[in-house]
Amino acid sequence: MRRLPHHLPQSAVDLIHWADASKAGPLAADRVPGAQGSELSRLAALGALARRLVPYIVDEWPEPLASWARDADVVMDDSIAAAVRKSLNSIDNDILALTYEHMVSGVNRRQLGTFFTPAPIVRYMIEQSRDLLSGSPRHIIDPGAGVGAFTLAALAAWPKATVTAVDINVVTLGLLATQAALLDAPASIGAGRLALAPMDYLAWLQEQWRAAEGPHLILGNPPYTRHQCMSEKDKEAAQRAAGDLITSGLAGLSAYFLAATLNTIGSDDVVCFLLPASWCETRYGREIRQWLWQARNRRVEVQFFPSEIEVFPGTQVTAMVLLIGPTKRIEQPFVARRIDLHTSQTRCTVTSGRTVEPDRSRGCPPTFTGLFRRPMRRCVRPATPLGDIARVRRGVATGASAFFFITDAQRNEYSLPQQALRRALVKPAHCPDIRFDVCAHDALGFAGLPRWLLDLNDSDLALTNEAVTAYLARGRELGVDKGYLTSHRPKWYLVEQVQAADLLLVPVGRPFHRVIINDAGAVGSNNLYGIYLNEDAPWPRDRLAQWLRSEHGLRGLADLARHYQGGSLKIEPKSLLTLKVPDRLEGLES
Repeated sequence: MRRLPHHLPQSAVDLIHWADASKAGPLAADRVPGAQGSELSRLAALGALARRLVPYIVDEWPEPLASWARDADVVMDDSIAAAVRKSLNSIDNDILALTYEHMVSGVNRRQLGTFFTPAPIVRYMIEQSRDLLSGSPRHIIDPGAGVGAFTLAALAAWPKATVTAVDINVVTLGLLATQAALLDAPASIGAGRLALAPMDYLAWLQEQWRAAEGPHLILGNPPYTRHQCMSEKDKEAAQRAAGDLITSGLAGLSAYFLAATLNTIGSDDVVCFLLPASWCETRYGREIRQWLWQARNRRVEVQFFPSEIEVFPGTQVTAMVLLIGPTKRIEQPFVARRIDLHTSQTRCTVTSGRTVEPDRSRGCPPTFTGLFRRPMRRCVRPATPLGDIARVRRGVATGASAFFFITDAQRNEYSLPQQALRRALVKPAHCPDIRFDVCAHDALGFAGLPRWLLDLNDSDLALTNEAVTAYLARGRELGVDKGYLTSHRPKWYLVEQVQAADLLLVPVGRPFHRVIINDAGAVGSNNLYGIYLNEDAPWPRDRLAQWLRSEHGLRGLADLARHYQGGSLKIEPKSLLTLKVPDRLEGLES
């Protein structure tokens, strides 16, 4: 019997242990993409729970849901079913969401982006939607409905509206239908108020949107599925739905849901989404940001949770709420707002913080998070973008760090000649000081850490030196030459040519970005950015490093960085090039 967290309700613990022991025949993998092995058996067993709790209504569900409940080949324990029923009738109980989260691993849930929304945030978004609506919505759509936090809240909040729960995950949608039937069967499914759509939301928009009479409220938490987890077929379909609003291949599924929604909504419709905040800063969100900025007759609010709040469990993602109001006759404001989760002795609520209303008549800002930047104290000295007097680039990407970055032991084992090696710094943690000099580089050797880059670009050693040819032969035995980067090079063993930078900057900072003076003339890995000063730079590298570590420099870097859950900051090379650096650094605070 596996151990479960102490905070889980006993009814959830008993249900999970029962499902583990039930040995139900597994669901087909396409019913819950991402779930694997024993997870599919546990999820199949939950069909028996639905059949036991609402036997009178299972046959009314769409066939994929009905067959999940009918075909479960196990018998539900009556005492466990009674405990689940009791829990579901308690206030704000999320037993089904908790059960699902502990039946399917976080890694496998990412395939469908299945992360459930805390009740206080659901309440807050319902209230925000009420404020935006001109009247009551006729139809509410919950994309990526999960186990129904938004669907159930919407049914209660708007008693005359039809609510459509859309989700490709048969199990979560079945659990939603079960809970809806238990809580209010006559007013929901029986009266036609709740529609269950076991399908992809992007396909639903194309096939069924026209039949859903408006005005509409599109309310929910679109799936947080990263682009790496999307198949090429799914990406192509999502791209067609997004049209011109996404032109980058790096968008995740939630961004495609948003873009397709913007392409579909009418003038009376309202949108309220809980989203990862990355689209507010990244290239793939540029066209969406432009659309929102130029929709001047709609009120638009972008509301950001602190990066320390883990709204999407197990991810390093900052969450935000996006609100889009109906079209009005006069121009509406664009609002950026800080929000937070506040916990008191009696209740957890979402509270509002700093609010900014930028002038919408100006051009769309490059990022929406940048709207909160306070102007720095005015500096009487002129400043220049770093890109005007320096180059910035990532360090060398080898495609196989363990092979191309070499320890002293590897060097000695193969008797590799010094001409084939260059000093290197692989990880920021390998240099805890503000300078990386020859002594610090030698210390890496004593510690057994990699400190040499195999660089054969300017020599014929790959053909003439027996030690080098032996080492390359070992690389081929390990399959290094078959890697993605190595196999796309003219010669797999020739890494990209990167010169030693004046300064090395750590792109991810928590709470700030480290700057290392590269006295050793080492080549940085792609864990580091190199800053290369032009010959006409108005100050030496030591002064620039000192300023970058100063209050002004750190604040400037933080303002340009993306902010991630947990307080991490990540800056991109293009953003770093825009950093304004005073032309004269003498006498500035360090």
